[in-house]
Amino acid sequence: MSEFMAEYSKIENGKPKLDLSKYNFNALATSIVHESFWVVQLEHMRYDDRAGDSVGPDEVNSTVGVKPVFMIYCYDEQGGYRITNECTGLPHSKAVLETIQRASAEPIIPLKPCLPWFLLVSIKLTPHAETLKPFLDSIPEPFHWRFESPQEAEGVHDGVHALNEQGVKDSMALAEKSKVTGNQAFSRKDRDVALKAYGEALGHVVDVLSQKPDPEKEKKAIRLRAICHANRAATHMLAGTGLNPQKALADGKAAENVDPSYAKAYIRQAAASQALGNMHDAQDAIARALRRKDLENDVGLVDRLVELMTGGKGLSDDEDTFKNWYLDVNANDAKGSARLNGIQGEWKRR
Repeated sequence: MSEFMAEYSKIENGKPKLDLSKYNFNALATSIVHESFWVVQLEHMRYDDRAGDSVGPDEVNSTVGVKPVFMIYCYDEQGGYRITNECTGLPHSKAVLETIQRASAEPIIPLKPCLPWFLLVSIKLTPHAETLKPFLDSIPEPFHWRFESPQEAEGVHDGVHALNEQGVKDSMALAEKSKVTGNQAFSRKDRDVALKAYGEALGHVVDVLSQKPDPEKEKKAIRLRAICHANRAATHMLAGTGLNPQKALADGKAAENVDPSYAKAYIRQAAASQALGNMHDAQDAIARALRRKDLENDVGLVDRLVELMTGGKGLSDDEDTFKNWYLDVNANDAKGSARLNGIQGEWKRR
């Protein structure tokens, strides 16, 4: 749904809005197809902070100024969206009415203006009956409408859940397919094809997450999202025209933000920072990973930190040489000492 919403927003931003107060909705009565129906629903989507950035469920109680974001949407008997309207906080009656009107008069392209034979309005929107009723009652037959019953509301919930389950499955399959295409292109050093494929995979994964998958599927989707960001970072680092450490660094950071337990997120950041000449940033990225309990025993991360801190020479097998290096780092390199502070696990065992 996220890809669809992004594309829809681009189109809508450049399109003048109809003046609904002057629109002749009754003229659409001739467009009614017998037994066609639409459903208008209200759904909680997420929480945003004061800056408009999304806040995770575990951060809601500790973040100041958090507001819930809701979506009013209308879909037809085939499951296709006619309109969506995102609202910060519960929508007011005017927003609900306008959403229903635009579903008829100004639906999402390429849909055409029309009316359904039957309109079912979510039970959650009954507080807006006083505003909705005059307009909906004014539309001539065969159009008819009503609010859903509690039993229908449960049925719609089950139906939406079933649609989401299938949507999660389909989007995940598309994401995996695009990732494989990207991996194959990367192995051929075909930067453009790989970047396009990983971008498509990321779009499909975001679609998975927007459909509220169960915890197990959500975990898999989050990891796949991190993998695709990390793989795209590696693609930006392919030698030749198009080499772009800055974009690689951005994707490495995105992978960490999505899934902080994914080791390659930090390795990609280190490689990009090293290419940019920022050795301290490269070392900090790996050290940050090794401070995590779930990554402190990752041998690959420890090897990478050793490589970065010894200029690629590795730790000396000679005890005196090693002690001199260790003392130099801890006594003469304040940043290096702070960087290593608190790292346990495999690093300590070295």
